[in-house]
Amino acid sequence: MEDRYIRNGKLIIFLSVFVFACSITIYLLPVLKNDNNIFEFEYINTKDMARTNNSTIRGDTNILSMLTRTSPRTRLGEVEEYSLNITEEKKEEIKQPERIWYLPTNNGNISQYPSYGHAAYDITSPNGQNEIIFPIANGTISSIYRDNYGALIVTVRHEVDGRVYTSLYAHLSRYASDLYVGKPVTINDALGQMGTTGLSTGVHLHLVVADDCDFNRTNFSCGANGNLFSYVKRRYREGFYGAGSVMDVPPSWNSR
Repeated sequence: MEDRYIRNGKLIIFLSVFVFACSITIYLLPVLKNDNNIFEFEYINTKDMARTNNSTIRGDTNILSMLTRTSPRTRLGEVEEYSLNITEEKKEEIKQPERIWYLPTNNGNISQYPSYGHAAYDITSPNGQNEIIFPIANGTISSIYRDNYGALIVTVRHEVDGRVYTSLYAHLSRYASDLYVGKPVTINDALGQMGTTGLSTGVHLHLVVADDCDFNRTNFSCGANGNLFSYVKRRYREGFYGAGSVMDVPPSWNSR
């Protein structure tokens, strides 16, 4: 009798498990075999966080095939194409302005500032006649001459932003070697050495800068001697202060 009750109990347990399994199968069967499933997803590129458009995959598929697929074209049938829209913000590069103008000596002190009667900077140096004179900008030697008072003078022609400038360096003690009219020079090419030639009361550089001036010895408005100095005096009256109008000229310096 006892064995009979045990067999009946095992049968009841087996039937209960079987009924539960059938119930689960019947519940999941429509989901597993539904050929019209639609899966919507949103793709996120974690590298640049650019979001794609929502995309829909359609075709003959089910949950199991979707989880085990290796290629959307071979395992899912037709795949609806979608595009990845990435907006890249272009960072504008801030370009630093290229430096053009430089001081004419490595060491200098302003001994006299421009004025209407003296439209130039007078520059002295603790190095005296050993101080090398350089162009204040890249350019071309436009003249080498001695004025009526005996001052050794060099002028350089500069083209900057479509404008022509002339810089004049007077009272030199000597010229640099291999200096000639038409020679291209940079800010690092020596023009000569500081001196006191001509009408001068001491060793210094007389620096003149003229705008819109293409200097030559025969130019009536921007020529040698009186014509150039008359021109820079007029420009001073009109508001152009020579080197001080194209660059910062400190009272003294020990570096260009």
